[in-house]
Amino acid sequence: MTEHSAGANTMASTDVDDEIDLKDLLAQLLARKWMILFFVVLGTLLGAAWGLIPPSIFRASALVQIEQRSDKVFLPSELVGDLLTGLQSQDSGLETEVHVIRSRLVLQPVVERLGEQTIVIPEGFPVVGDALARYDLPVLDDVLAPEHARAGESIDVSIFDLAESDPANPFRLTVEGPETYALALPNGDVLSGRVGEELALPNDGTMVVSDMTADTGREYLIYQQPLRKAVERIREGLKISEREDTGIVDFDYETAQETKAVPLLNAVIREYMNQNLRRRSAEIDNSIAFIEEQLADNAIELEEANKELAEFRRNSEIVELAAGTQELLNTAVEMESRIDELEFQKEQLLQNLTINHPDVRAIEAEERRYQERLEEIRGELTRLPEVEQDLAVLVQRVEKARALEQQLRARVEQLRVLQASTVGNIRVLEPAEIAEPVGPNRLMPAALGGLLGLVLSAFGALALNALRRGVEDGREIEALGLPLFATINKAPQTIGIGAADKRYGLALHDPESLIVESMRGLRTGLKFAMASAESKTLMVSSCAPGDGKSFISLNLAIVSGQSGLKVLLIDADMRRGFLRKYFGLDRDHPGLSDVLTGKNKDCIQTYEKEKIDFLATGRFPPNPTELLDSKAFEELLAWANEQYDLVIVDAPPVLVAADATIIGQQVGMKMLVVRHLVTTEPEILSAQKTLQTAGVRLSGAILNQYDESKSRYGRYGQKYGHYYGGYRYKYGRDESSD
Repeated sequence: MTEHSAGANTMASTDVDDEIDLKDLLAQLLARKWMILFFVVLGTLLGAAWGLIPPSIFRASALVQIEQRSDKVFLPSELVGDLLTGLQSQDSGLETEVHVIRSRLVLQPVVERLGEQTIVIPEGFPVVGDALARYDLPVLDDVLAPEHARAGESIDVSIFDLAESDPANPFRLTVEGPETYALALPNGDVLSGRVGEELALPNDGTMVVSDMTADTGREYLIYQQPLRKAVERIREGLKISEREDTGIVDFDYETAQETKAVPLLNAVIREYMNQNLRRRSAEIDNSIAFIEEQLADNAIELEEANKELAEFRRNSEIVELAAGTQELLNTAVEMESRIDELEFQKEQLLQNLTINHPDVRAIEAEERRYQERLEEIRGELTRLPEVEQDLAVLVQRVEKARALEQQLRARVEQLRVLQASTVGNIRVLEPAEIAEPVGPNRLMPAALGGLLGLVLSAFGALALNALRRGVEDGREIEALGLPLFATINKAPQTIGIGAADKRYGLALHDPESLIVESMRGLRTGLKFAMASAESKTLMVSSCAPGDGKSFISLNLAIVSGQSGLKVLLIDADMRRGFLRKYFGLDRDHPGLSDVLTGKNKDCIQTYEKEKIDFLATGRFPPNPTELLDSKAFEELLAWANEQYDLVIVDAPPVLVAADATIIGQQVGMKMLVVRHLVTTEPEILSAQKTLQTAGVRLSGAILNQYDESKSRYGRYGQKYGHYYGGYRYKYGRDESSD
C-alpha cells in the first residue's frame, strides 16, 4: 500500500469513527439492559414513594355573579330630585373586587369565626406519616406506634382561646378513651378533659374538643397560629377568576383538610356579601347623618327667627306685609332655598371630588345665577319703607327656615326608604357543596422517576464504557496488527482458586466446558499455523501478571495431549512461576533452573492423567535472564523440538521482565494473552514494541476471560469478537448409538 492510500484510509477511518453509530449505541444499551431495567424499576419505585408523601389536596368550588356598580350611593331623581345625582362615579372593575375579597377586611372575620387560627396536627410516622395515615391497612398496626395516626381518625377542636401560643411548644393531646383525653401543657403540666366540655387553660384560656374519633393512645399537637399567618394561609388557597368579562366569577379554595374546604369557601363568599351590603348601607347612613346635622342647626335658626318676628310685631304698627311685598319675599325665599340646596349638593360632591371637577363647576355656575336673581329682589325690597323692610326680612328668615326644614325631612325619609330597600350586587349562583380531590398527581413522580432512572442509567452505561480503558473485543486487537487466535470466555468456576486446586486444570475437571471448547479451537488454529513452521515451540506470555497466561498454557497443553500429541509444558517464569503447584511439586523440586545451570539434567516429569510432560521452574535463581540467554536454554529448546510434537513455554510477562524477549528469540511462535477489559491498547503496543526491538514479532493474540455481561456490547456485539454463549456441545459417549 502506498503512503498516499494509507493516509486516505486513515482519514476515512477517522471520519467514520467521528460519526455517531446508533447501532453501536443501541448494542451498548442492550448489553446493559438488566442494569438499566433495575434503575428504571428503582427510579419508578422511589418516584412512587415520593408521590405518596405529600398530603391530598381537596378543592371546593362556587359560582358567583358580581355586578358592576357605582362606588357611591345613587339616589334616583324620583326620590330625591337632583340632590345627589352628581354622586355617581366610575364603575369599579372585578380586579379591584378580587383584591377586596383577598384582603384582611374579608378574610380576618372568616378566620376568627371558623377558628382557623387553631392548628391540629396528628402525630405521625416521620416523613411518610401522612401517607401511611391515608390507607387503612391492618399491617400498619404492627408498623406504627400507638401514638401515630391511622386512616379515618381525627379530632375537632372548636374552641382554643389563648392570649398567646408558641408553635414551637405546642400542646399535646393524648386520647385516653372514647370521650376523655389528657392535655400536656408546654410547661409540663397535664390536664384532663372530656369531649364537649370546656377545659380551662392557664392565663384565662379555654379549650373545647367538640368531636373525637380516635383510638386510645393517639396523640395530636395543638397550637394557635398568629392571625396574620392564618389569613395568609387562607389567601394562598383561595383562587378567583372571571369568565371572559361576563361578571361570572369562579371561587375555588384548595386545602389538605377535606372537611374545611366547603364551609370556609362559603364563609368567605358570605362575608364578602355582608361587607358589600354594609358598605352600601354605610354610604346612606353618612348622608342621613349629614342631613340630620343640618336639621338640628335649622331648628335653632327657626326658633330664633320666630322669636324675633313675634317681638317685632308686638312693638310695631305693621303686622302683615302688602301683597306685592309678600310676592317679592316669597320669590326671595325660593331663591335662597335653591341656593342652600345647591350648596348642600356641592358639599356632598366635594367629599369625593375636587373643586375643579365639571360637576362641581356646574353647581357653582347655577348657584351664581340664583344669587344674581336674589340680589335683584333684595334691591327692589330696599325701596320699601324702612319698617316694612324690617318686617320683610324677619318673615323671609322664618319662611326660609321652615322651607329648609321641610326639604331636609323629606330627604331623610327618602334615604331611609332607600336604605330599607338596599340589595347587594352579588348573587351566589352555585354555592360550594363538595370538596373533590385534585392533587397531587401521584403517578407523575413515578413516571418521572422511571424516566430519570432510564436516562441516568443509559448515560451511566455509556459513560462507563467510554471510561473503560481495557480491550473490548477482538476487533481492537486486530486493529493493532495482531491476529486473534481465540477468545476464551471467563471461567466462573476458577475464580478465586490457585494453581494448587485441581479445578485449575479445567480441561480435565470440566471437559465439556465452553472454555475448554475454546482451548480446542485454539489448538486447532495453532496446528494449522505451525504446520509449515520449522520449530514446534510456542511461547505464551502476557503484558502484565494476572492475565491468565499460565492457565491457558496448562489447559492448552492438556487438550493438545488429549488429542494424541506429545506435549512438553515448560514453566519458564523463574521469578514467580507456580504451575508446579498444580502437579503437587514443592518449590525446591528440580526444574528449568537446574537444567540450565547443569546441576540436574533429568528434571522432566511425565503425567499420564494430563498426558503431558512438565518441566517446572526449579529453584528460583538470582539471574533468570542470564540463564535464559545462555547456550543451555537454546540447546534445551532444540532438543525438545526434536522429541515433542508441541513445546509450550510459559514465559514471564513482557512488560515486567526481559525474559520473554529472550525466550521469543528461541521459539517458533509467540502468543500474547490479552485480558478482556483489563489489558489496554497502549500496553499491547508497548509489548509489541519491546519485542520488536529485540527482533521478536508476535504471531498472534488470545483474548482471555471474555465476560459478555460486562462487555460494552454484550451478546449484541458478537460481530466484533467471538461469541460462544449460544450453544453447548458435549463430548461424551452417546449411549443411544450403541
